[in-house]
Amino acid sequence: MLFDLDGVLVDSYEAWYRLANAAARHFRKPDVTPERFKAGWGQGIDADIRDFFPGCTQQQIESYYDDHLLDFGTHVRANPGARDLLVELRTAAKLRAVITNTPTPAARDVLAWVGLIGLVDLTVGAGSRLRPKPAPDTLDFACSELQIRPEQAVLVGDSEVDARAAAAAGTGFIGYRCKSARSVQQLSEVGDLVVPG
Repeated sequence: MLFDLDGVLVDSYEAWYRLANAAARHFRKPDVTPERFKAGWGQGIDADIRDFFPGCTQQQIESYYDDHLLDFGTHVRANPGARDLLVELRTAAKLRAVITNTPTPAARDVLAWVGLIGLVDLTVGAGSRLRPKPAPDTLDFACSELQIRPEQAVLVGDSEVDARAAAAAGTGFIGYRCKSARSVQQLSEVGDLVVPG
């Protein structure tokens, strides 16, 4: 099982909005309006640079995110049902990986912050070597590391970006509170779909 992080396992929208504006101030860029941020929610750092921080480098923004995301940790919490689902999957001997456009160090920090880090086998973030979703790179890498074929995996995501990444990688897809051929409104429903009764 592959999981998107922000919006699926954790609620971090407000933290990322505040971080984006802190970065804008730090790099002397215009404030990121709520509308601009919402339109770019979930995109990779390359798109953040294009939309919010023109002239900055990937390394500058990635390092700032890694160093400062948890400055806003009071606005990060595990989504309802996330812990119970990961425990259920672990009990059923299902491998669990987090696939995110957040840089890996920041993603691991978030998982540790909300107490989920010990319940996943692998965390894969986008970066210099792996293109962000909707490219399939992070999914392909995770499947390789877990020693499974992409068609054996299912990604749980909450956006069109996630759905496109799953299609590009050849994995299954379950939409969390978004339109999809298979979708759920609660994380508890994921177990019903993938764990034999």
